[in-house]
Amino acid sequence: MKQTVLYALALLGLPAAAQQPMTLRQCIDYAVARNVQVRQYETARKSREVSLDDARKARLPEVSGYASQQFNFGRGLTADNTYVSRNTSSTGFGANASMPLFTGFRLPARKEQARLDLEAATADLQRVREDLGIRVAEVYMQVLYRQELQMQAREQCELSRSQLNRVEKLFAVQKVSGLEVSEARSRVAQDELSLTEADNARRLALLDLSQLIEMPSPDSLAVVPPSAAEVPVSVAGSPQQIYEQAVGVRPSVRALRLRAESARKGIDIARSGYWPTLSLGAGLGSSFYSTSGMDHSPFGRQMKDNFNRSISLSLNVPLFDRFQTRNAVRQARLEHENSLWQQEQACKDLYKEIQQAWYNAVAAERKYEQSGVAESVADEAFRLMEKKYENGKAGSTEYDEARIKRLNAVYGRIAARYEYLFRAKILDFYRGRPIG
Repeated sequence: MKQTVLYALALLGLPAAAQQPMTLRQCIDYAVARNVQVRQYETARKSREVSLDDARKARLPEVSGYASQQFNFGRGLTADNTYVSRNTSSTGFGANASMPLFTGFRLPARKEQARLDLEAATADLQRVREDLGIRVAEVYMQVLYRQELQMQAREQCELSRSQLNRVEKLFAVQKVSGLEVSEARSRVAQDELSLTEADNARRLALLDLSQLIEMPSPDSLAVVPPSAAEVPVSVAGSPQQIYEQAVGVRPSVRALRLRAESARKGIDIARSGYWPTLSLGAGLGSSFYSTSGMDHSPFGRQMKDNFNRSISLSLNVPLFDRFQTRNAVRQARLEHENSLWQQEQACKDLYKEIQQAWYNAVAAERKYEQSGVAESVADEAFRLMEKKYENGKAGSTEYDEARIKRLNAVYGRIAARYEYLFRAKILDFYRGRPIG
């Protein structure tokens, strides 16, 4: 049976060995490499690269070749203005080329617009990656939180078992009553239940993280706890300072700014309809002609004698286009104006987000500091109560109350620590610093 399980794991490509520890940065990179939405935006960016390449090559000449074969049967008009019945055939070969010389500044504006659209698509891709990183960081912190709660629950279980062992020894020499033993056993059972619940919560948090980063199974995933140096001493800066840093680097704002510039180029493209256009054309060709019942030169001779060349300049001057160009310019100006309003709204939303994040971080910092003090006080009170309980100067009820207060203080400090760490990473995110 064991060999069968190992063989099945090998087929699935899942490691049956120890868990793989991953840092927050590794989890984010793992998720970015597999996320479908990120891949969609990567495809959209590649599409913009193709559009830019097309705009760059718009000035190249367009060359085409042709070949024709025609047969005529029945009566036809001759050179002396009479009709006779005859069969004729003609063959033609040639090549044509055309190249734009002046397009009313349309081509340079189109090229610049394509470049701006590519940069905007790149910013969109960066935004999606960063948003995914924030989601991964949030779930990652939840795993760390649940993991530390499990560790505390295990320590509490060990402490309760130690107390039960001590009480059972005292009961054996009749120094405590059976009620004390029952209460100690109940305490162990309750702590073991809490440990089971904490372990289940940790497993579910790992499952959420593995699903978010597209890992096949959470069984091979383990997270690396943060070091003490990662927890900031205090919240630095102000909302205004962070906003001034963020507005220049946030990809969401940069994408809208680039699209506003692209819309302005759209006005130039629409205005090109007012200008005349000039193009250069050239052609090469030859033909062969034969008529039934009449002598004609050989194919090669005719192709040589009928060879022709042509060069042409074509000027197109717009006179009246039913106001299409005028309306196109108006529409382009409205689109540019709308893009400017979108950019302004994005900046306002960004400032509100930073304000909210900054005040949340300040509140989390204060909560973390106060929770540390509360834990120290509760721990000292529990240690004193533990000594009194072991010396028979305090009952189990008093001991349980002190134990629960200390446990709640420890849980509160753990929750405050990871909340503060996550809020600080959010501020770093707005400053343009990489998460993890």
